[in-house]
Amino acid sequence: MQKKPFIYIASLRRTGGTVLSEALTMLPYSFIFLEPNLGKNKFRIRENDLKLFLQLGINLEEFKQKYLTEEDNSIIKALKNDLLPKLDTHIHQIGVKEIHNRGWQNYYKVFTDMRIILTARDPRDIYISVYHRLQQGKGSWKKELTPETLSTHLNNEFDRQMEMYKKAKCIKVKYEELCTNREIYPKIKAFVESEIPDTGTIGGFNAANVKRKDEYDLHGSIITDKRVHRWQQEQDKRLVAEATKIVDLMPHYCDFWGYKK
Repeated sequence: MQKKPFIYIASLRRTGGTVLSEALTMLPYSFIFLEPNLGKNKFRIRENDLKLFLQLGINLEEFKQKYLTEEDNSIIKALKNDLLPKLDTHIHQIGVKEIHNRGWQNYYKVFTDMRIILTARDPRDIYISVYHRLQQGKGSWKKELTPETLSTHLNNEFDRQMEMYKKAKCIKVKYEELCTNREIYPKIKAFVESEIPDTGTIGGFNAANVKRKDEYDLHGSIITDKRVHRWQQEQDKRLVAEATKIVDLMPHYCDFWGYKK
Protein backbone atom coordinates (compact mmCIF):
# COMPACT_ATOMS: atom_id res chain seq x y z
CA MET A 1 0.00 0.00 0.00
CA GLN A 2 1.28 3.45 -0.91
CA LYS A 3 2.65 5.40 2.01
CA LYS A 4 2.53 8.83 0.38
CA PRO A 5 -0.55 11.03 0.89
CA PHE A 6 -3.19 11.15 -1.82
CA ILE A 7 -3.02 14.49 -3.68
CA TYR A 8 -6.20 16.41 -4.50
CA ILE A 9 -5.80 19.57 -6.59
CA ALA A 10 -8.99 21.57 -6.09
CA SER A 11 -8.87 24.00 -8.98
CA LEU A 12 -11.12 26.62 -10.38
CA ARG A 13 -11.10 26.69 -14.17
CA ARG A 14 -8.17 28.53 -15.78
CA THR A 15 -6.22 28.78 -12.50
CA GLY A 16 -3.17 26.69 -13.40
CA GLY A 17 -4.44 23.35 -12.14
CA THR A 18 -3.33 21.46 -15.25
CA VAL A 19 0.22 22.78 -15.27
CA LEU A 20 0.49 22.15 -11.53
CA SER A 21 -0.73 18.58 -12.08
CA GLU A 22 1.94 18.09 -14.71
CA ALA A 23 4.60 19.60 -12.47
CA LEU A 24 3.71 16.99 -9.87
CA THR A 25 3.63 14.08 -12.34
CA MET A 26 6.80 12.11 -12.99
CA LEU A 27 7.09 8.34 -13.03
CA PRO A 28 7.88 6.48 -10.89
CA TYR A 29 7.43 9.21 -8.28
CA SER A 30 3.85 10.30 -8.90
CA PHE A 31 0.91 10.58 -11.26
CA ILE A 32 -2.03 13.01 -11.23
CA PHE A 33 -5.26 12.15 -13.07
CA LEU A 34 -6.78 15.18 -14.82
CA GLU A 35 -10.47 15.63 -13.95
CA PRO A 36 -11.48 11.97 -13.65
CA ASN A 37 -14.73 12.93 -11.81
CA LEU A 38 -14.36 10.10 -9.31
CA GLY A 39 -16.05 12.18 -6.61
CA LYS A 40 -19.27 11.95 -8.61
CA ASN A 41 -18.86 8.16 -8.87
CA LYS A 42 -17.72 8.37 -12.48
CA PHE A 43 -14.38 7.76 -14.14
CA ARG A 44 -13.36 9.77 -17.19
CA ILE A 45 -10.30 8.08 -18.65
CA ARG A 46 -8.07 10.04 -21.00
CA GLU A 47 -6.63 8.15 -23.96
CA ASN A 48 -3.02 8.85 -23.00
CA ASP A 49 -3.67 7.58 -19.47
CA LEU A 50 -5.24 4.41 -20.82
CA LYS A 51 -2.15 3.73 -22.94
CA LEU A 52 0.25 4.52 -20.10
CA PHE A 53 -1.45 2.23 -17.62
CA LEU A 54 -1.67 -0.57 -20.19
CA GLN A 55 2.12 -0.41 -20.39
CA LEU A 56 2.12 -0.96 -16.62
CA GLY A 57 -0.12 -3.99 -17.02
CA ILE A 58 -3.32 -2.28 -15.85
CA ASN A 59 -6.44 -1.85 -17.98
CA LEU A 60 -8.27 1.20 -16.65
CA GLU A 61 -11.37 0.49 -18.72
CA GLU A 62 -11.70 -2.97 -17.19
CA PHE A 63 -11.12 -1.48 -13.75
CA LYS A 64 -13.86 1.08 -14.41
CA GLN A 65 -16.38 -1.49 -15.59
CA LYS A 66 -15.65 -3.77 -12.64
CA TYR A 67 -16.04 -1.19 -9.88
CA LEU A 68 -18.32 1.54 -11.23
CA THR A 69 -21.62 0.94 -9.41
CA GLU A 70 -24.38 2.99 -7.84
CA GLU A 71 -22.79 2.59 -4.41
CA ASP A 72 -21.31 5.82 -3.05
CA ASN A 73 -17.51 5.95 -3.22
CA SER A 74 -17.30 2.53 -4.90
CA ILE A 75 -14.80 3.63 -7.55
CA ILE A 76 -12.69 5.61 -5.06
CA LYS A 77 -12.64 2.70 -2.62
CA ALA A 78 -11.51 0.44 -5.43
CA LEU A 79 -8.83 2.95 -6.39
CA LYS A 80 -7.41 2.71 -2.88
CA ASN A 81 -7.92 -0.97 -2.18
CA ASP A 82 -7.41 -2.58 -5.59
CA LEU A 83 -5.55 -0.27 -7.96
CA LEU A 84 -2.98 1.40 -5.72
CA PRO A 85 -1.49 -1.85 -4.38
CA LYS A 86 -0.91 -2.93 -7.99
CA LEU A 87 0.83 0.37 -8.72
CA ASP A 88 3.21 0.24 -5.76
CA THR A 89 6.25 -0.71 -7.80
CA HIS A 90 5.39 1.62 -10.70
CA ILE A 91 4.04 4.82 -9.14
CA HIS A 92 4.74 5.89 -5.56
CA GLN A 93 2.08 8.60 -5.22
CA ILE A 94 -1.29 9.17 -6.86
CA GLY A 95 -3.62 12.15 -7.04
CA VAL A 96 -6.32 13.92 -9.02
CA LYS A 97 -7.03 17.39 -10.27
CA GLU A 98 -10.65 18.50 -10.48
CA ILE A 99 -12.32 21.77 -11.51
CA HIS A 100 -15.83 20.56 -10.62
CA ASN A 101 -15.37 19.78 -6.96
CA ARG A 102 -18.83 18.54 -6.08
CA GLY A 103 -18.21 15.22 -4.40
CA TRP A 104 -14.82 16.12 -2.96
CA GLN A 105 -16.03 14.69 0.36
CA ASN A 106 -16.15 11.24 -1.25
CA TYR A 107 -12.40 11.40 -1.82
CA TYR A 108 -11.90 12.60 1.74
CA LYS A 109 -13.94 9.76 3.25
CA VAL A 110 -11.61 7.23 1.65
CA PHE A 111 -8.31 9.16 1.76
CA THR A 112 -8.60 10.77 5.19
CA ASP A 113 -5.03 12.10 5.11
CA MET A 114 -5.18 13.49 1.59
CA ARG A 115 -3.39 16.75 0.89
CA ILE A 116 -5.45 19.37 -0.90
CA ILE A 117 -3.97 22.09 -3.09
CA LEU A 118 -6.42 24.96 -3.59
CA THR A 119 -5.75 27.04 -6.70
CA ALA A 120 -7.04 30.49 -7.62
CA ARG A 121 -6.40 33.32 -10.04
CA ASP A 122 -7.39 36.94 -10.47
CA PRO A 123 -11.05 36.61 -11.56
CA ARG A 124 -10.50 39.24 -14.25
CA ASP A 125 -7.91 37.00 -15.86
CA ILE A 126 -10.18 33.97 -15.54
CA TYR A 127 -12.96 35.85 -17.32
CA ILE A 128 -10.72 37.06 -20.15
CA SER A 129 -9.14 33.63 -20.54
CA VAL A 130 -12.53 31.90 -20.79
CA TYR A 131 -13.74 34.59 -23.21
CA HIS A 132 -10.85 34.14 -25.63
CA ARG A 133 -11.13 30.35 -25.53
CA LEU A 134 -14.80 30.63 -26.43
CA GLN A 135 -13.96 32.97 -29.30
CA GLN A 136 -11.57 30.32 -30.59
CA GLY A 137 -14.20 27.59 -30.24
CA LYS A 138 -12.34 25.95 -27.36
CA GLY A 139 -12.93 25.15 -23.72
CA SER A 140 -15.70 23.46 -21.80
CA TRP A 141 -17.80 26.52 -20.89
CA LYS A 142 -21.32 25.81 -22.17
CA LYS A 143 -23.40 28.73 -20.90
CA GLU A 144 -23.61 32.29 -22.14
CA LEU A 145 -20.53 34.03 -20.78
CA THR A 146 -21.35 37.06 -18.65
CA PRO A 147 -19.85 38.35 -15.40
CA GLU A 148 -22.95 37.01 -13.66
CA THR A 149 -22.84 33.47 -15.08
CA LEU A 150 -19.10 32.99 -14.58
CA SER A 151 -19.07 34.50 -11.08
CA THR A 152 -21.95 32.22 -10.04
CA HIS A 153 -19.99 29.18 -11.19
CA LEU A 154 -16.75 30.33 -9.57
CA ASN A 155 -18.48 31.28 -6.31
CA ASN A 156 -20.03 27.81 -6.11
CA GLU A 157 -16.65 26.15 -6.57
CA PHE A 158 -15.07 28.59 -4.11
CA ASP A 159 -17.68 27.56 -1.51
CA ARG A 160 -16.43 23.98 -1.95
CA GLN A 161 -12.85 25.17 -1.58
CA MET A 162 -13.82 26.78 1.70
CA GLU A 163 -15.39 23.53 2.89
CA MET A 164 -12.08 21.82 2.23
CA TYR A 165 -10.06 24.60 3.83
CA LYS A 166 -12.04 24.31 7.05
CA LYS A 167 -11.98 20.51 7.25
CA ALA A 168 -8.87 19.07 5.60
CA LYS A 169 -5.14 19.70 5.16
CA CYS A 170 -4.86 22.41 2.50
CA ILE A 171 -2.33 24.70 0.93
CA LYS A 172 -3.32 27.83 -1.02
CA VAL A 173 -1.65 28.42 -4.38
CA LYS A 174 -2.38 31.48 -6.50
CA TYR A 175 -1.74 31.22 -10.23
CA GLU A 176 0.31 34.38 -10.04
CA GLU A 177 2.59 32.89 -7.37
CA LEU A 178 2.97 29.64 -9.25
CA CYS A 179 4.14 31.57 -12.32
CA THR A 180 6.47 34.04 -10.63
CA ASN A 181 7.60 32.77 -7.22
CA ARG A 182 10.36 30.17 -7.40
CA GLU A 183 9.83 29.27 -3.76
CA ILE A 184 6.21 28.16 -4.13
CA TYR A 185 6.84 24.88 -5.99
CA PRO A 186 9.27 23.44 -3.40
CA LYS A 187 6.72 24.48 -0.74
CA ILE A 188 3.99 22.56 -2.58
CA LYS A 189 6.19 19.48 -2.95
CA ALA A 190 7.00 19.53 0.76
CA PHE A 191 3.31 19.84 1.65
CA VAL A 192 2.28 16.80 -0.40
CA GLU A 193 5.48 14.92 0.52
CA SER A 194 6.48 14.55 -3.12
CA GLU A 195 9.83 12.97 -3.94
CA ILE A 196 9.98 14.38 -7.48
CA PRO A 197 13.56 15.60 -7.98
CA ASP A 198 12.50 18.37 -10.37
CA THR A 199 9.35 19.57 -12.11
CA GLY A 200 7.41 16.92 -13.97
CA THR A 201 5.99 16.63 -17.47
CA ILE A 202 4.92 20.25 -18.02
CA GLY A 203 3.33 20.99 -21.38
CA GLY A 204 2.46 17.40 -22.23
CA PHE A 205 -1.31 17.92 -22.10
CA ASN A 206 -1.19 21.03 -24.28
CA ALA A 207 1.21 19.42 -26.76
CA ALA A 208 -1.07 16.40 -27.18
CA ASN A 209 -4.28 18.44 -27.51
CA VAL A 210 -4.80 20.17 -30.84
CA LYS A 211 -7.15 22.69 -29.22
CA ARG A 212 -4.38 23.77 -26.87
CA LYS A 213 -1.61 24.15 -29.44
CA ASP A 214 -1.65 27.92 -28.98
CA GLU A 215 -1.05 27.49 -25.26
CA TYR A 216 1.82 25.09 -25.89
CA ASP A 217 3.31 27.52 -28.42
CA LEU A 218 3.08 30.26 -25.79
CA HIS A 219 4.41 28.41 -22.74
CA GLY A 220 6.23 25.37 -24.10
CA SER A 221 7.43 22.90 -21.46
CA ILE A 222 7.94 25.37 -18.63
CA ILE A 223 5.85 27.49 -16.27
CA THR A 224 5.86 31.07 -17.55
CA ASP A 225 4.44 34.41 -16.43
CA LYS A 226 3.13 35.31 -19.89
CA ARG A 227 -0.53 35.20 -18.80
CA VAL A 228 -0.15 36.81 -15.39
CA HIS A 229 -2.27 40.00 -15.09
CA ARG A 230 -3.66 39.33 -18.54
CA TRP A 231 -6.49 41.79 -18.02
CA GLN A 232 -3.98 44.64 -17.82
CA GLN A 233 -2.72 43.78 -21.31
CA GLU A 234 -6.16 43.36 -22.88
CA GLN A 235 -6.89 45.93 -25.61
CA ASP A 236 -10.67 45.47 -25.69
CA LYS A 237 -11.96 48.03 -23.17
CA ARG A 238 -15.46 46.54 -23.18
CA LEU A 239 -14.03 43.16 -22.25
CA VAL A 240 -11.91 44.68 -19.50
CA ALA A 241 -14.99 46.43 -18.08
CA GLU A 242 -16.88 43.12 -17.99
CA ALA A 243 -13.91 41.39 -16.39
CA THR A 244 -13.62 44.10 -13.77
CA LYS A 245 -17.29 43.73 -12.87
CA ILE A 246 -16.69 40.14 -11.81
CA VAL A 247 -14.53 41.35 -8.90
CA ASP A 248 -17.60 43.01 -7.36
CA LEU A 249 -19.57 39.78 -7.80
CA MET A 250 -16.99 37.69 -5.92
CA PRO A 251 -16.23 39.64 -2.71
CA HIS A 252 -15.58 36.63 -0.43
CA TYR A 253 -13.34 34.97 -2.97
CA CYS A 254 -11.37 38.17 -3.50
CA ASP A 255 -11.01 38.77 0.24
CA PHE A 256 -9.84 35.20 0.88
CA TRP A 257 -7.36 35.16 -1.98
CA GLY A 258 -6.28 38.79 -1.75
CA TYR A 259 -7.44 40.16 -5.10
CA LYS A 260 -8.32 43.85 -5.28
CA LYS A 261 -9.36 46.28 -7.98
